[in-house]
Amino acid sequence: MGSGVTAPAPSLPGWGAFPSHSAAERAGDSGTGSPVRATEAETRVSDYLRALGVSGSLELGLLGARVGSRVEARAAEGELEDPIEAAIEEAHALLLEWLGDELGIHGDTDALLAARAAVLGGAVPGWTQRWAGVSGESLAPAIRAGGLSPIPEPAPLAMDPQVIALCCQGLGARLAGLIRRGPSPGREGSA
Repeated sequence: MGSGVTAPAPSLPGWGAFPSHSAAERAGDSGTGSPVRATEAETRVSDYLRALGVSGSLELGLLGARVGSRVEARAAEGELEDPIEAAIEEAHALLLEWLGDELGIHGDTDALLAARAAVLGGAVPGWTQRWAGVSGESLAPAIRAGGLSPIPEPAPLAMDPQVIALCCQGLGARLAGLIRRGPSPGREGSA
């Protein structure tokens, strides 16, 4: 891609070199972008997937390849500011999409976040195999059972505005009044 520079072959399919157009790289060249080694992004995504709980090499390979393909597609659509950041974003989006598909819910942010908490919290054993496509058994019942819902349910109420009286509120006006009045009658000056 670009000026005759070839990147070494990545270890996973979908992790070809993709151009980066970050401000730092544009400052050093004519603005065409330079090929970025996909291995650094691949390594960071593997680390991120491990942090999520993916441990098997087969699962890491399958999920990493899917993330790599998504990043390449994103790079083909336009400028890619930071390939590593884009790869992490795509891994996160892939997890949320899988949860939505697995549970048959889309657009319900609270339910998706509860499902994500259930799988990442360890309430659903074997979820990484299902996410990677290794296991064919649906985990929707286990994810739903492991999900926590807010208690009590959110119930926004109209509240009357309340005046907050701070300790120093109006102090300036009180001091000005005291100064204008002068010394109190019955008090002797300290002269």
